[in-house]
Amino acid sequence: MSKIDELIERLCPDGVEYKKLSCLASYARERIAASDLEPGSYVGVNELLQEYRGRSYEVHVPSEEKCISYRPGDVLLGNIRPYLKKMWLADCFGGTNGDVLVIRVCDAAQLSPRFLWQVLAGRAFTEYNISHSKGAKMPRGDKKAIMDFYIPVPPIEVQEEIVRVLDSFAELEAELEAELEAELEARKRQYAYYRDRLLTFEERERESKVGHVR
Repeated sequence: MSKIDELIERLCPDGVEYKKLSCLASYARERIAASDLEPGSYVGVNELLQEYRGRSYEVHVPSEEKCISYRPGDVLLGNIRPYLKKMWLADCFGGTNGDVLVIRVCDAAQLSPRFLWQVLAGRAFTEYNISHSKGAKMPRGDKKAIMDFYIPVPPIEVQEEIVRVLDSFAELEAELEAELEAELEARKRQYAYYRDRLLTFEERERESKVGHVR
C-alpha cells in the first residue's frame, strides 16, 4: 500500500468528497494598470505554453489600459482554444487579459493551489473543458461550466503527498529533456498515467473495498 493509500484510509475512510470548483475558488476580478506592471509580468494567452508547459518569459507590453491582476498561487487558464492546454500556476504578481481566466483558491488550507493545478491539468478536466467550449473557428471555454466542474477534495495532507509524487515525475522529466526522445516520451506517458490514476479516488476506493472483502 502506498503512502497516499495509507493517508486516504486513515484520514477519509468513508471516501473522498467531490465539490464544484465554484465552492472552492473564484475568478479574480481585481484590475491593475498596464503601466504599473513589472517587465515580464504580463501573461496573455500567447505567453502561455501549450500542453500545460507553463509560460514563456518574453517581455510583452500590453495594449490594455487595465489588466486583470493575478498573484502567486493563482491558476491562469487560457480560455481560447482549450484543446491547446494552456495553463500556468503563477509564482509572482502580474496582469493578464480577458482571454485568460485567473482562478483563485478561496482557502488554501482546504485546497492547495498546486493540487488544483494538477487536477485541472488532468484528462478529466481537459476533456470536460473542451466538450463545453463554444464557437467553431476560435472556441472558448465556458466560464460557468468550468466553475461547475467537480473536483476531488481529499484532506490537505493527501493533496500535498499527491503533489509531491507528481512533482517528482516533473523534475525527472526535466532532467531527461537532454536525453533520448523516446525515453522522455515514455516518462511523459507515465507521468500522465499516474496523474490521472492518483486523482481518480472513486476507483481507488472500489479497489480498496474489494481488497477488504477478500
